[in-house]
Amino acid sequence: MFQLKYSKRYQNQIYTQYGIQFPEEDDYCLDETIFCVADGVTRDLLGGEIRPYPKTKEEAQYIAEHYPNPSGALQASKIITNGFVKYMRREMPSEESVKKAIQMANQDVWEINKNRKIDYVGEDLYCSEAVGGVITEEYLYAFGIGDCYIKVFDVSKNELFSTENDHLWMEQFEEEYLKKGNYDWFDPRSRLLIRGALRNNYLVTYQGNHVGYGALTGEERAMDFVKSDTVPLKNAKYIVAYSDGCMPYFENKKEIEKTLMNPDRIREDGSERTLIIYERE
Repeated sequence: MFQLKYSKRYQNQIYTQYGIQFPEEDDYCLDETIFCVADGVTRDLLGGEIRPYPKTKEEAQYIAEHYPNPSGALQASKIITNGFVKYMRREMPSEESVKKAIQMANQDVWEINKNRKIDYVGEDLYCSEAVGGVITEEYLYAFGIGDCYIKVFDVSKNELFSTENDHLWMEQFEEEYLKKGNYDWFDPRSRLLIRGALRNNYLVTYQGNHVGYGALTGEERAMDFVKSDTVPLKNAKYIVAYSDGCMPYFENKKEIEKTLMNPDRIREDGSERTLIIYERE
């Protein structure tokens, strides 16, 4: 039987270091072996201003003072995590019920977006990436969209399963455009392209490859990017779920081993990050 062993969320390290209040946009919700992790999508500063990732106290303070607060991204995250867990509490676990649960949560996100004027720069849709699932004795029923992860490991910390990061398609496109000088995130046209044309658009391709990516905005087409899986747990020892801030802690076998043995090492460094770990007793 799987037992919850760890569940923590840490704020972006630079804000923690200097005691600067900044809106948290990760969220997670648990009910025994039902879980969901959501990572709210960061917005531009007020007025559509863009600043690089802060490296000093002064830069971090400026961003915190000019960032939308309260955060609509956090609101979207909470709707998703709580909605998914609430729905699955009353449903038999299956791949179909898991996908239905996240579909309903996505519809609820639309309620906070439907009357807003969106320009995809200063005012973007409140939205979130997410993963979630239900653990039974034999199977993990899971969903994923965006760049959060669920991974399953055996007793030797070998990876048995991972959700797909669909942001990699878009990031490869960004790199190619950047090389050609056609892309600059500081240019509002680039943000309009990524958010308005590529997000939740499964049909858009570049050089024969999909470059659209998914996020739970409330739009029906977001569901085109939700992947659901039924994962056998016969040889599983660990099930983890995390937001993209934890990616460095799982990037190779050595990091995986260190993290599973000492999960609170994630407090040491990084952007906002959330980690949940279940372990078979």
